[in-house]
Amino acid sequence: MKPDSKILVYGAGAIGCVVAARLILAGHNVSLLARGENYQHIKAYGIQLDDLTGQHHIHPVQVVSDQDDLEAQDYIFITTKFQALTEIMPNLQRMLHQGTKIIPLINGIPFWYFYGIAEHQPVPAIRVLDPQNKLIQQFPLRHLIGAVVFITAQLQGFGQVQSTNPYLLIFGEPNHQGSARLQEVAQLFVNSGIEARQVENIRDQIWTKVMANLSSNPLSVVANTTLEHIYAHANLSPISQAITQEVRSVAACYGARISIDPNTFMQLGAEMGPIYTSMWHDYQDKKTLELASIADAVFELAEQYGCELPVTRIIYDLSQFLSAQSRTNEELSI
Repeated sequence: MKPDSKILVYGAGAIGCVVAARLILAGHNVSLLARGENYQHIKAYGIQLDDLTGQHHIHPVQVVSDQDDLEAQDYIFITTKFQALTEIMPNLQRMLHQGTKIIPLINGIPFWYFYGIAEHQPVPAIRVLDPQNKLIQQFPLRHLIGAVVFITAQLQGFGQVQSTNPYLLIFGEPNHQGSARLQEVAQLFVNSGIEARQVENIRDQIWTKVMANLSSNPLSVVANTTLEHIYAHANLSPISQAITQEVRSVAACYGARISIDPNTFMQLGAEMGPIYTSMWHDYQDKKTLELASIADAVFELAEQYGCELPVTRIIYDLSQFLSAQSRTNEELSI
């Protein structure tokens, strides 16, 4: 890793601001790509981060709203919603050099799930994520490093982020091999306040996070409540636990092993405290729920093996109904 490595965080939501701020605090040169009012505010006032280590006011080396303002980067962390990938993809090539590493920090089953697995040639696409095979065919996959994000953070305003839990990022090569570039990415986070782990089987970790997302996000919308209640309340914990068991069954069909035991998982979820999920915030803001990679992809993969997900499906359908009703009522009131 070069001491003057060029690092881009592509997206300035809660996760993007945390990652950018923490890398800057570790002494790295970080550029941040933001859009709209978020761009204007962060360019003028920087990032304000309030987390377990205290309050920090940080300014990226540059804040841009257009990738044309950037030169080739050594590391690109993509922290947008999954839906933005098709928009981002055509612009990535001009920011790459031969050794650039691209690390998507995006929830859910990744579009590249079958990339790097020898028996899957050519690489099949997951239909709900990549219906026209554009991502699989056009994304610069040789630059990609897999990642799973265990960071809970909430935007309090433009560039203002609060987090009350420790940070963890898990990195792995799509081919389940160790590599020098994997070590380089993990090395970036030394002294950053974010724990960075390297693993051989990144797909095990992907399914662990999918289990966490799918057992909490849609239910947070349906029950209008926090992680603490989802995993500990007598009326909700049986639902979230049933969803975790259904997800485990799908993961097992694909050879993935979720190592955390069910009781410990539920306990850790409850210990996250009175935190609302990002999907709950999207619902409150009348935004379309981010369900393609978190839920729809799981349903598609489950169908290949005839796995039934009855509880997951019910909560998913309810969250979709509530979201549609909320956005319809908003439109009618305008």
